[in-house]
Amino acid sequence: MPRVLMNDRAVAGLRTVGQTYFDTKTIGLALRVGARTKTWFFVYRNGGAPEWMKLGQYPAVGLATARDEALSLRHQIDIDGIDPAVERRQVPVAPAPAPKAFTFADFVPVFVGFQKGRKKTWRDDEAMIERHVQEPWGGLPLREITRTHVHELLDTVAGQGLTIGVNRLQALISRIFTVALDRNLIDAHPAARMIKRFDETPGTRVLDDAELRALWAGLDAHPGAASDAVRLRLLLGQRGEETAGLRWAEVDLTAATWALPPARTKNARPHVVPLPKMALALVKRRRDVVPDDEPRVFPDLTLQGDEHKALAPLTGGAYEWKDLRRTVATRLADLGFSETVIGRVLNHAKYGVTGKHYNQHRYLDEIRDALTAWDVELQRVLSGAAKTRSRVLRMRRR
Repeated sequence: MPRVLMNDRAVAGLRTVGQTYFDTKTIGLALRVGARTKTWFFVYRNGGAPEWMKLGQYPAVGLATARDEALSLRHQIDIDGIDPAVERRQVPVAPAPAPKAFTFADFVPVFVGFQKGRKKTWRDDEAMIERHVQEPWGGLPLREITRTHVHELLDTVAGQGLTIGVNRLQALISRIFTVALDRNLIDAHPAARMIKRFDETPGTRVLDDAELRALWAGLDAHPGAASDAVRLRLLLGQRGEETAGLRWAEVDLTAATWALPPARTKNARPHVVPLPKMALALVKRRRDVVPDDEPRVFPDLTLQGDEHKALAPLTGGAYEWKDLRRTVATRLADLGFSETVIGRVLNHAKYGVTGKHYNQHRYLDEIRDALTAWDVELQRVLSGAAKTRSRVLRMRRR
């Protein structure tokens, strides 16, 4: 193969088809002449057959560029100890994909699982997340949710007409990020010390005699599990979820008691509720209509279900179902019962070291006295008889 001291004019004049010319100035640089193209190669031997590395076609790749590329490849061989042909034949390794961002949607099952073991109303939290938070935040990386995101979401919900519900959503969001921060999934808490949007005042609504009679008549006109559950809430003053979920295994018809296990009470403490005359009669009536193999007194009943919602017009918008519990407490106070006994009827948490750890008296007799007195009073109200005077019941001797 001829060797030529190449320059631009000489390269342009090489025309013998099929001939390869080597540059005498740059070792290994060769130009192969084809019928229509001229192609630059770098040719070298590294212990075996010659390697021909294509550098590009002339004139797109000029002489100076070809010489620079050939010198660079020679440097790799002689100085760096790299075989350029081997390097070119290696399949390039694709860079590792960036780790998938941990999104808010990814964290929701973690949070709900955390709540299950600590809060009986965890399903309410799950539903609130699905209703208000999942769509706007689901795809956002958890670490990138900022205080601005929280404010925008709460402003949106408030604009939909919610008031106190916005505060509940804010508390839930704060709880979500508290758990995330504890698990080192975020660097800062975006809802910490955030001011509530709406002031809250304790409820004061108590049903008067006329409202109690109207409610009872309305429930008579809508017979069923939901109506009976509302009656039982009014008779016993217990929480709605606990009453709706009443199980036959908790009821002793002979002893006339309802024994709530810790797993079903808000404060995770057992609670025994005596069943006075009207309450006991209601539960016995349920026993006659509920199949023997059904574990619940009010099968399939939930406070969010259609049957329960259908009773909402009975309130006329003047009060809420949770006001029944306050009505029972207020009426018991009017009958002369102390706050301690009323608190035990309602199964409020025991505050203070003595109440929490030392005083384990269950107040069953006192609760029975209170609910029996309320049973009698409610019968008077429903009959339309005039009220005489408040009755202070003495605690029975032990």
